[in-house]
Amino acid sequence: MTSLSGRPPQRMEEIDLAYRTASGLADRRYYKIYYSHIHPFPLLVLGQNPGGETDGTDLAASDSFFEHWEHDYLCFRNDPRYALARPMCALLAAGLQTKSIDVLRQVPATNVIFRRSRNTKSLNLSAASAAAESAPFLRDILVAVDPMVVLLISKTAYDLFVRFHCQARSVKEDAEPKIFTPNGKSDACIFLSAQAQVLGIDRRIPLFMVGHPSKYAGRNEWAQVVSALSRGLQRWNVSPIEKTGALVHTEPIQSYGSAL
Repeated sequence: MTSLSGRPPQRMEEIDLAYRTASGLADRRYYKIYYSHIHPFPLLVLGQNPGGETDGTDLAASDSFFEHWEHDYLCFRNDPRYALARPMCALLAAGLQTKSIDVLRQVPATNVIFRRSRNTKSLNLSAASAAAESAPFLRDILVAVDPMVVLLISKTAYDLFVRFHCQARSVKEDAEPKIFTPNGKSDACIFLSAQAQVLGIDRRIPLFMVGHPSKYAGRNEWAQVVSALSRGLQRWNVSPIEKTGALVHTEPIQSYGSAL
């Protein structure tokens, strides 16, 4: 894969500007696109939408476009205010079979919705409308990353991705393994795998869905999720990541404190 490490992140700026123009959201308090540098990589992580308040107090590893390979998950993995970061680092480290911070910082991450909200109910658009709004710009990110595998964080993120980014009737879910955990009146699915024709990439690729780690990483079933994801990434030759030849930057650029 072509290294982007020597090139300014112009494309990331263009996507950001185009989204702001289309959405009318001129202030970053109200949206968030990037959690990392965006570049070709075998794995792309997609959550539902950026959480938090819209008062500008939310944590971000970069105030611009991650020019120095900052990464939200790595930067805030020891900060209790960022509940997703540590379990995501652990999940990715296990799935990719690495303990290297410099490897994990290269995993591109964003969402299927770019509008920020405290929770789904407080979105000022329906989830479907917000995902449709972000879709053309996420399509650009998909093309830029050209992943071998997409990892969806939450069933809602998976459902929205299938609806807006997969060719109709192309999604084939694997019967096994599907992993569930108790969740009120009905069990919640916290792992599934599928294949689909992804728009923009224009080829079939595997999709993996895991329940939101900030909610489910403490459950008894989570070890099964980690194991199932690890096996899936190995099956598609994404793990161990160091053996794929896909790393675009390996020099330490910014300190993130203690090792994983």
